[in-house]
Amino acid sequence: MKAIRPVKIAGLSTFVPPRVLTNADLEHMVDTTDEWILQRTGIRERHIVDPGVATSDIAAPAARAAIDEAGLTPGDIGFIVVGTTTPDTIFPSTACTLQAKIGASAAWGFDLGAACSGFTYSLSVGYQMVATGAAEHALVVGADVMSSIIDYTDRATCVLFGDGAGAVVLSPAAPGEPAIMDFLHVTDGT
Repeated sequence: MKAIRPVKIAGLSTFVPPRVLTNADLEHMVDTTDEWILQRTGIRERHIVDPGVATSDIAAPAARAAIDEAGLTPGDIGFIVVGTTTPDTIFPSTACTLQAKIGASAAWGFDLGAACSGFTYSLSVGYQMVATGAAEHALVVGADVMSSIIDYTDRATCVLFGDGAGAVVLSPAAPGEPAIMDFLHVTDGT
């Protein structure tokens, strides 16, 4: 589908919780070493939420900052999509919870669960909403509290994941302004 109008990233922000889990910390939790982790992943530390912190809690500051960077208010947002593997709840969606937390009273939205591809697919959905005119401004968030589902006795996975959120605001691009070109829609389920 060819875009009706060009779309730009008008605002961008991220948020990570302040608590850090280092490789040295993991050495006390599972049979691993800093060298083993660095050699295989390049990761030295990951940010982890405190108990009781939900995905929408870390998505909200990223969303607010992206909206602010775009020069908009939450009331300007017409659509929200949250790419997440760790939603606050199945019902209501994290997008709806986020909508209430940031005061985006004119927005509707949903969660998109696609694991590692979640933000990219969410960006494609938000792009289409703005390109077709279904929304003037779309908020696209990728957020996860992976620490809520990670097995910290499995060294193959616990060294990989942390908690964090990223958000972009998509808006129509003016003529001659840099814009998102397109998305390639190819998936190989094997």
